[in-house]
Amino acid sequence: MRDATTEGELTANGLTHPALKLGDGKRLALLLHGFPDSPHTWVRLMPRLAAQGYTCIAPYLRGYTRENTPRALVENKNATVQIADLAADAAALVDAAGFEKALLIGHDWGAITAYAAAALAPEKFSGLVTLSVPHLKTLIANLWKNPRQFAQSWYILFFQLRFGIPEARLARDNFALVDELWQTWSPSLAGDAALRMHNESALAAVKEIFSDAQMMHNALAYYRGLLTPTVTELTIYNRSRALSFAPITLPTLTFAGARDGCIMPEMFEGMHAAVHNEFTLRILPLVGHFLTLESDERIAEEILRFHANT
Repeated sequence: MRDATTEGELTANGLTHPALKLGDGKRLALLLHGFPDSPHTWVRLMPRLAAQGYTCIAPYLRGYTRENTPRALVENKNATVQIADLAADAAALVDAAGFEKALLIGHDWGAITAYAAAALAPEKFSGLVTLSVPHLKTLIANLWKNPRQFAQSWYILFFQLRFGIPEARLARDNFALVDELWQTWSPSLAGDAALRMHNESALAAVKEIFSDAQMMHNALAYYRGLLTPTVTELTIYNRSRALSFAPITLPTLTFAGARDGCIMPEMFEGMHAAVHNEFTLRILPLVGHFLTLESDERIAEEILRFHANT
């Protein structure tokens, strides 16, 4: 399935974003990946959507290629990636793709981006689908009731360290930590031969990106932007917080994995309060964090049913 996609570029929000594309339908599905991941996480879902009349575009998020790395990330090692910029990228990509609206689909950091983009420019999106990460207002509200989540999120604090310490740990032994995260977050991926094949392919794509030290640094700058922005970034940091905590006004479908070793399903409790429109939460019983690789058929069916009614 990975070979069926084509590679291209879209110029949006002042950056050139390489992207995978599949399909030539009248409806746009914009698919945003997470960490440690790449657009290749979508290669099992994209054919199912394309077959139903969607043009599927899965861009590399800001900083995941040389082409869309902002100059600030290269020139200033303390610079971070801010959610407000990611949201603006997503909104601008709809126009760059030649569409008026898109079905916005985000996984992990792509989900965080999608919530903010939906708050920034709701007129650009006909619906919102998020996977594996709840709305940040919901996550924070549930964090204190589920202290085990602090332990599962250890890597976020670790990535705040500077002087190349997290980067060196990630690169060690052919990115063994990336392998560990995937195995912990989605235990099912190692159990089935077909899933293992897709898992290995997706992991290889991640490692290829992270073999460029600048790209790996950029990916960690996302987490630093959450907690330790620079003083000069405080204005956009506050804007990012406002977008991240703003209520969602779009019809929203959210997926969580019951076996997710990254984000506990309990963290989605009460998310309906953050969505001021139709909201559906699906907790899938046998899968973990990387839902699109583990349960693509079920997810595609749910997305198509959801978007047909929006």
